Amino acid sequence: MFLKYLQIRNFRNLLSSRFEFSPGANTIIGENDSGKSNSMTALRILLDSGYFYDSKRLKETDFSEVLGDWKGHWIIISAFFDKITDDDKQDELCAELTPSEENVEFLRSYIRCAGNDFGTVTLFIRPIRSVRMELSRAANKESFDEIRKKISLSDYEFFYTSRSQADFTDPQVYKNLVGDFDQGFYTDPEAEDLQILGTKIDILSVWQHISVVFIDALRDAESELKKPRNPIRRVFDSVQGEITSASKQEIKDKIHALNNTISAIPQIENIGQDVSGKLHEIVGLVYSPEITVESKIKEDIESLAKYLTVSPAGDIDIDRLGLGHLNILYIALKLVEFEYNRHHEILNIMVIEEPEAHIHTHIQKTLFDSLKISRDYTQVIMTTHSTHLSEVSDIRKVNILKSGTLFSTVMQPAKHLDDFGEKSLNIKKGLSLSMCLERYLDAKRSVLLFSKGVVLVEGDGEEILLPSMVKKALGVSLDEIGIGLINVGSVSFEYVASLFDDKRLQRHCAIITDSDAIMPDAKKCHIEAAKRGETRTEKLNSLYGDNRWVDMFYAPYTFEVDFANESRNHRFIETVIKAHYTQETAIDGHVRELSGTDDAKRYDTVLTVAKELGKGWYATLLSTVIDETVIIPSYMLQALAFVSQSIIDEKLLKKMALHTLEGYYGDSAVVLKEFLTNAKTPDEISTAIQAFCDTYPDNNFAYFISFRKDVVHG
Repeated sequence: MFLKYLQIRNFRNLLSSRFEFSPGANTIIGENDSGKSNSMTALRILLDSGYFYDSKRLKETDFSEVLGDWKGHWIIISAFFDKITDDDKQDELCAELTPSEENVEFLRSYIRCAGNDFGTVTLFIRPIRSVRMELSRAANKESFDEIRKKISLSDYEFFYTSRSQADFTDPQVYKNLVGDFDQGFYTDPEAEDLQILGTKIDILSVWQHISVVFIDALRDAESELKKPRNPIRRVFDSVQGEITSASKQEIKDKIHALNNTISAIPQIENIGQDVSGKLHEIVGLVYSPEITVESKIKEDIESLAKYLTVSPAGDIDIDRLGLGHLNILYIALKLVEFEYNRHHEILNIMVIEEPEAHIHTHIQKTLFDSLKISRDYTQVIMTTHSTHLSEVSDIRKVNILKSGTLFSTVMQPAKHLDDFGEKSLNIKKGLSLSMCLERYLDAKRSVLLFSKGVVLVEGDGEEILLPSMVKKALGVSLDEIGIGLINVGSVSFEYVASLFDDKRLQRHCAIITDSDAIMPDAKKCHIEAAKRGETRTEKLNSLYGDNRWVDMFYAPYTFEVDFANESRNHRFIETVIKAHYTQETAIDGHVRELSGTDDAKRYDTVLTVAKELGKGWYATLLSTVIDETVIIPSYMLQALAFVSQSIIDEKLLKKMALHTLEGYYGDSAVVLKEFLTNAKTPDEISTAIQAFCDTYPDNNFAYFISFRKDVVHG
């Protein structure tokens, strides 16, 4: 048995979310304030006996902001457990979680373990029955709203059920269960659907059999190890029954002898005599008790557990261990505790928040690899910002949170991915697209899991020079706007782009690739490359033409040639040529062909220089000499407009416009700069930007704005 799904409805910034987990180690990836901690708080509210959270602790801010007025709404947290075997069902709890009849409609959208049963535990944080009844009897919308106004947090209850079979992320299911607030309708408590609601359960019985331990990012592991109920004590409680009677008696005899030895020390005896003497002086012989001071170390073995601790080898005190080692030690002890208690608890869930906070990069990888070892009785969920952890993560066990204005969206990058690979990419049997991509996502490329938008390029030249051009020409870095640039190292874009879809990563992905079209009379052209370009174009358009998250942007020829076809870029290339070549004849020849009117000769000379230097090094040299006047090829600006459409806001556009204005002089530039500087609201900024583009239409920023309009409004 393991936790397969976690549904969260209306809790903080998780309006309607479903997380998917697997046995072993799982990760939740997301930027700051995306809801990672909120999701784990919800899990703990439902399943963690040590996290006391009830109606007295409920806050208005626990309800999603999207609801507007929270009064009358429900917060729902539901856990779906899968792979409940016949052996598991011997336990009373498992039998209590498992529905007698499965709802086929409910299960249709779930990926399940075939041949095994499932079970659910659900918490409904809802108004008490009398309030629900009053709302359901409201005569009209006006009276319904008046009743809602009177509701307070003290009118809410925590109601736990099992066997619920409902997709609470479905708005219609929520309306059927709770009501339609826009229409002033509330479901009559007498008519609640028990298949949706489930059967009332005593949550204490769940907490007795399902253990949740939370290890937060700033946990004081040293303090935890010293608490009375630390992991060592829990392990000892499990094994003390196995200690022989002879060993127990031997310990008892030694403690008894130790107590006698301590008590017989003259200085200790004297303390007792002094106390007795003082009592005689104060109250007299009749009323003063006879006092002795003696050692009373308890002789029962259970009392000795509090003296057990862990110590590093080499006589190093545990206080001297760093935070990272202490946290690793604590995790190891909890895993040992889980192992010893596996016969008492059906499932242990370890939640580790941001393990990278105190743990070295290489240890993070090792730790995660170790935690990936599947145990029937232990499941691990880690929240992280770390690309190093995502590098070794199985993408089939990753949940990614995408931040929105008021709520976040949960995405699973591997959802239906293998089906797409088999049907659309002809991945052969025995292989799976998810497994192949898992190997592909090394530390460098795993950035796409964290990025707000992704640009895929095919070579070193684009990877090196594009970020520099954007920074120089537009005044912002790709990192600043949350765009990840991935060099696929080839032209097999279709595999990586498959991650971006309504079912998987709902983020924009731009593919930038060369058409490799034939340049008439150019000697460096290759018919085979042109044919491959045509085939690649047809294939990508066929696969992703209808995908709103993916779009393709083709260089007419190749990046190096199209960069050189912008006349204002010639001086940068000339600088590189003059720095690389020593013979004047070679320098003069390349400069002449570069700046001439013959496109074919320019094509040949640029590719000759790039090949001799190496395309990656050529781009590196160019990145050191370009300035704000560099012209970004239009297809790259189009790609940037597409991938950033939901990222760049008016404030960033204002920054880009002011940066571009630095290259203009005269009265118009001064007026525009003042206009832009004083623009505060989105409408004011948009008006100022339009005035800028009308005045200076021939620059990177103006082109970017025009392409952006095509994307946003087209």
